[in-house]
Formats: sequence, C-alpha cells, structure tokens
Amino acid sequence: MSRTLLGWTFAALAAFVLALAFGETLSPLTHTTFGVDELLPAPGGNAMIAKVVPHSSAAKAGLRVGDVIPLGALTLSQRYRLLTEHGPIGSTITVPVRHARVTRSVTLTAGPGDPGIGTDATTLIIEAVVTLVIVGALVLLRPSLATAALVFYGTGVVTTFAVVGEFSWIPDPWFGAVAVTIVTAFSALPYMAMPVFITRFPHLPHSRAGIARMRAADALFVVAAVFYGLESIFEPVTFLSWGSMVDVGLSVIVPLAIILGFGAAAYRDADGESRRRVGWVMAGFVVAALSAALVNIVLITPAARDSAAFQPLVNAAQITPCLFPVALAYAVLRHRVLDIGFALNRTMLYATMTTLVVGVVSLLDWGVSRMFAEQRWALALEGFITVGFGFTLNWLHARTEQILDRVIFRKRHIAERRIEYRIDALSFAETSASVDEALALDACTILELHSGAVFSKLANAGVFRRTLATRWEAETAESIDGDALLVRTLRSLERPIFLDEVAVEPPHFPVGPARPTLAVPIVAQHELIGFTLYGNRADGASPDPEEVALLARLSLAAGNAYGAVEARQWRARAAELEDRRAITSPLPAG
Repeated sequence: MSRTLLGWTFAALAAFVLALAFGETLSPLTHTTFGVDELLPAPGGNAMIAKVVPHSSAAKAGLRVGDVIPLGALTLSQRYRLLTEHGPIGSTITVPVRHARVTRSVTLTAGPGDPGIGTDATTLIIEAVVTLVIVGALVLLRPSLATAALVFYGTGVVTTFAVVGEFSWIPDPWFGAVAVTIVTAFSALPYMAMPVFITRFPHLPHSRAGIARMRAADALFVVAAVFYGLESIFEPVTFLSWGSMVDVGLSVIVPLAIILGFGAAAYRDADGESRRRVGWVMAGFVVAALSAALVNIVLITPAARDSAAFQPLVNAAQITPCLFPVALAYAVLRHRVLDIGFALNRTMLYATMTTLVVGVVSLLDWGVSRMFAEQRWALALEGFITVGFGFTLNWLHARTEQILDRVIFRKRHIAERRIEYRIDALSFAETSASVDEALALDACTILELHSGAVFSKLANAGVFRRTLATRWEAETAESIDGDALLVRTLRSLERPIFLDEVAVEPPHFPVGPARPTLAVPIVAQHELIGFTLYGNRADGASPDPEEVALLARLSLAAGNAYGAVEARQWRARAAELEDRRAITSPLPAG
C-alpha cells in the first residue's frame, strides 16, 4: 500500500469513527431499551438482573431484581442485544429467566429509553472531535505505520456498547459478528496501538534495542487483538464476569503500564530535540491515561457513578485526554514544544476575535428579542446593533494584523524585519565573506539559533568546504563530499529539509545543543553552489515554518549575491588582464 493510500485510508477511518461518536447521541437506535438496565455476573456464567426500567417490556413481563438469565442458552447476537440494551423500536428478543428455580421464556420488546443527551455526551463529542481531527490530519500529512497506529488509538474515544447499538438494525446472526468486531476494536485494543506508535516516533529506530522494541510492540498488538477478540466472544457477561477491578486491570491498567514502559525506554534512548518531543507526547498521554483510569474507576463504583457530585469530575476527566493529541500535534507538526508563536498564531487569534464578536452579536440579538419582544421598535434596534457590529468587525479585521505584529508578536516582527534588511543588503555585497556572515552569523543571532555553518562548493573539486560557522568546534566536519546523501538530497529537493525527517546524519557533525537540524540549500540556476546548516533555537525548539521560510529567502538572496560577487570578480580580473596586456604590448610603428 502506498503512503498516500495509507494516509487517505486511515483518515477515512478517523472520519468514520467521528461519525459514530456523533451517532452515540444522535442515532435513535442508541435511545432504546429492552427494560433490563443493568446485569451483574452470577454463578455458572449467568447474569443477574440488577435494575429493571419502569414501564418497559421487562417490567410488564414481571421481571424483577434478582432474577437470573442463563446466558449459555442465548446466541451471540441475543446476548449482545441484551447486554447493550439497544435495538430498533419494536424489535424483540426471547430470553429464559429463572426465578426461585422456575425458568420461563420472556419476550422483551425494544422501546424508548434514556435519550442520553447531556453534559457527559457533550464532553465525549468534544474529545472525539479534537482527537480524531488531529490524528486524521497527522496521518494525511505524515502517512506511515506510526501515524496509522495513532489513528487506531484515537478510535478508542467512542463508547463500544453505544456504537454496537448503532448497528443493531443488522439481522441475526450477522449482528453478533459485528458486535464482536466493534467491542474488540474499540474497547481496550486501541491502547495497544500506542506502543506501535511510540517505538516509531519521532523516526524509525536504528539501534538493535530500538528495533527489538518495535518488533515486540507489533507482536503485543497482535496478541492483544487475539486476546480481546476471544474475550468479547467467550466471556459470559462482557466486561463484568471477571469482576470490575479485574476487568479494569486487564483493559486499562495493564495496557497503560505497557505503554508507559515503552515510553520510558523511548525517552531514555532519545536525545536533544527528539527527547523533548517524546517527553511532551508522553506527558500528554500520562494525563489522558490517568483520566481514563479515573473515569473507569468511577463508572464501576455504584456510589460514585450514581452521585451527582462526581459528574463534573467525570466530565472534566473525559475532556483532559484531549491534551494528548494536542501535545502530539505540537511535537509532530511543528517540531517544537509549546510556545507563544504557535499557541497564539495569527490565524487562531483572527478566528478567536471573530468568534467573540459573533458571539456578542448573537447574545445581544437574543437579549433584545427577549427584553423587547413586545415592542415595535425591537426589530429596528436589533438591526442597528447587528449593522454596528458588522462595521466594528471590519474595522477590527483591518487592524488585527498590525496590532498582533506590534504587541503580541513584536519579537517575531522585529526578527522578520531584520532578516528582510539582510536580504536587501545582500544585493550590494562586495565579497563572499559578507554573504557568509549574513547566513552563518546574522541569521543565527537574529533568530536565536544555537549554531549555523555555511558550506560552499569548491570549483572543479566536487567538494563543499565549510567557509564560516557559529559554534562549530575545530574538530567538526571541515568539508562534505559532493556525493554525500545530504548533498544529493538537497540537489534533488532544492528546498530546506529537517535532517531527522530524511534520516540524514553525516559524520563529524556537532552534538548537543549545536547539533544541526535544518539544511537550507543555496541554489543558482538549479545548481547547488552551497548550503547552510542550522541548529535548534535557544529554547531547544526547531525552527518553525515561518522561520524556515525566512531562511529560505535569505539563502535565495545569498545565491544571487554569490553570483554577483563572482561576476564582479571575473570582470575585475578581465579588466586587470586587459590593463596588463595594454602595458606589455609594443606601441604600433608611426
């Protein structure tokens, strides 16, 4: 499967699961009940009725708390219809019920149930939107097995029994197979996709230990898929018959412990910027994991589950897992940790300001309609307010960029202007040394980069020699062969590249903070005449896209400047030769 097809396939999976998440609340099939609202495990692989819905078909049939349902007498489809409590209105299932050693057959009919629309449903939808949109975008932008595993982890945001209910229209026995697939794929298995991602993040491992961990993570995922599949088929009362704490241990605590073990090993082996990225991702995941464990513990504790005091805590715990995909988006897409330049970028502030103004207009519209509903001039006042805020929005939009640049992004704005000045000044460079200074010294100072080094191509040698550098030690690479992978990659792409993305690590480069992470080619007429290597920023973050674009423009101007300097030097050399020839040539005879 090609990378592009892989990306679109798993992005489509994320979109499909997001639709299922909305269906948990919006689908009529999830608002039904057969009347047996809660089942508890009973001896012999049976289920004991713990709660009967009043006025339901189960209540009308005389079912009471304490009655036992022999699950072994039910088909897989019947068992899942009874356990999930969902089915099309009017659909029926016939189950045996034992009361006081007397067993009788009872036909239960699906009827209207709890609509399930509330704060808990809202928080679940928010979590699903944030998580699935981010991981879907990641797999589209960076299609790989690692991001595909990340999407599979994101599918765990849905509630399995509610999703099973969305497919309760499927006839038996196919419904049983679909229910088993959903419960297997969306319950605890998504957790086991995280080691597959962690062992490949931020790039594929090269060491023996890293490769061994990657293979172990893949094997664990296969084993977990088989285990949870068998559990969803053969466990008499799914998620209940082994006891609540045992189930939480097998489906939550053990997977989380495995994930944290893989994460700790990845963090230990990473260094520099990679370690910071792994650290942010693992920090986000730990918050998500603790929240998931808290929700599961509350849900299996009847006193806490039924208490209104715990509901805000559960709602908050269902929102906090969003921190993991957000932290991941920072680490993967921007190659950096949280900073004001990304968290408060221009687009986000434009959207926020527009949203606030629209919200104010809507609030005033609602207030006017409520307060002056009986007044004839209410419509005129409402229109005046709307038009007035429309003009205000246009005024704010016209000045937003200027305000943001001068106040919030002042430091970035000054850096951009200084780079622009260097770009203009390169047109008047008299020597190659002044061009080298703009690339290796000025750019590093202005953008606060740890290191920078300019490599220029030697004439007729096919070698790129280091002409100027910032924070490169004397024993580091003085030259790079023209056939090196870095040089060939820059020739083929003709654009800035992050060395980790293309797995380029030439020997004898600086290590630690001065380690180069970005290569910017210097091209003239599609010929690579040199390149500049830059390290991370002073805060440890990689240059962001705006900074990379500035460095690319500076390098483009440098390529033109090198050509102009060389042309002037050749003209000067030609003029010198002409003068020498004029001096040494004999005067013509008179």
